[in-house]
Amino acid sequence: MKKFKVWLLALVLFCAQKTHAQCIKDIQSLINMPAPCFFVGSIDFENPDCFDVFASPAWTYTWKIRSADDGKMVAKYDGIAFQHTFKKFGGYQFCLEVDKDGDPTNTQDIIDCVTYTTCEVCTADSIKLEYINCPFGEGCEINLSAKIHAQNDIGLKPVAKFVVTYLPTPQEILGDVGSYDIEFGDIDIEYHPFSDTIYISQNLTVPFKRGCFKPRIEIQLEDGFGAHGLDGIACTELSLRSEEKFRCIACANQDGKCKASVVATQISNEEDSCDPFYFCNQLRENEADLPSSSVEKSGFLASPNPAQDWVRFELPTSASDSRQLLLINNLGQKIIAKDIPAGDSAAELSVGHLQAGLYFAALTEFGNIVKSTQVVVRR
Repeated sequence: MKKFKVWLLALVLFCAQKTHAQCIKDIQSLINMPAPCFFVGSIDFENPDCFDVFASPAWTYTWKIRSADDGKMVAKYDGIAFQHTFKKFGGYQFCLEVDKDGDPTNTQDIIDCVTYTTCEVCTADSIKLEYINCPFGEGCEINLSAKIHAQNDIGLKPVAKFVVTYLPTPQEILGDVGSYDIEFGDIDIEYHPFSDTIYISQNLTVPFKRGCFKPRIEIQLEDGFGAHGLDGIACTELSLRSEEKFRCIACANQDGKCKASVVATQISNEEDSCDPFYFCNQLRENEADLPSSSVEKSGFLASPNPAQDWVRFELPTSASDSRQLLLINNLGQKIIAKDIPAGDSAAELSVGHLQAGLYFAALTEFGNIVKSTQVVVRR
């Protein structure tokens, strides 16, 4: 019954938004300007019923922002415009009161109200992934979960989409495989009013791939509830993104079983399992955290390593004139490609302009990788 009343109130407010807004020119959501969930609003200066610069006494304007479900006051501003940053995701009612006679005992001459839902997640909420079962080479069953700090769920559709962007390995990139999205629909959303939290929790099976996945949750809004932006278009969805990557083989031991109760992104990022040339259960136990002053793999030597300005590679000799030396970043993107003349046994790459981090060098012949190694760039 409570849920029905909440949506009935939202419907009434939505109707007011469509038919009764006389003096509110617009309420805009400025994405990430200067912070998430930043809103601005102003009066309609062109409507003489709303603004008269020659009026005496001068008209006064008051903005009142309330929670759209229970009417709880959130903020109050005086003046012809306002700006406000919300601390919680949710639907909010914006009311403009215009007092023309200056008599505080009289009711306001004009009261206009509209309702909008924030177009962003307002707090630093994140996605959590936990492995459940990972048959080796068959993908992985994970538990997707997220908690979003929320005022209410006005305007929020009850289902979302979970999307993983696949980041191919360097070998796949050479074979013209690019990044692409895999979508999982009908992810359930539940709002818990006692904790002011939106919960997402669902088990999914992500297919086996040798590269990495970058996850996000796309949350959908009902038409008409999202505020407008500078482009005049109302938002219809918001995204909760993770900056971390994971692999579907990251928790597989040699026996094919998972490591129990381990967060997927921690395994992938802490154990370097997103290194496209290695599986997490094949990590070199005898190597230090960083490569030594030089790393050699079957005649492919990089030095100095770590590098700052340049790195020299000793190459196996070849009579082929179809060789290239590639440098690839951790997202699998080619950032340097240098042709190697036939007979050359060494080559240098300038890395002084690159950001610090882990890179992968690959020697190709006729488009196939024949040698590979890691290079660390330090600053």
